[in-house]
Amino acid sequence: MCGVCGSLGGEEHWSSGAGRIQGDSAPTRRAERARRIRVINRALMPLRVTVSDWQGRLYVVAGPTGKHMVVDSLPHIWQAAQEITGRSLDPLAPAVLAA
Repeated sequence: MCGVCGSLGGEEHWSSGAGRIQGDSAPTRRAERARRIRVINRALMPLRVTVSDWQGRLYVVAGPTGKHMVVDSLPHIWQAAQEITGRSLDPLAPAVLAA
């Protein structure tokens, strides 16, 4: 499925539930999404894979060779990173968590 078709539907992933906490100190969805992308990029830095936001709805996962994939949720980011790099990736591995 292309990125445009994927942006037209689909349910939100539980990890995108920021901003649902009531109160003045709750982060906005955009701020929480930006924070999540920063954390993911730190974890993927050793693989030279980057993640960026697309329209506040999808993620663009890009590898060091220019290969990229458009995905819609956090689990798909890890799958895309594995496919782009050709390496197995465990997001709970100690090295990834340390990053």
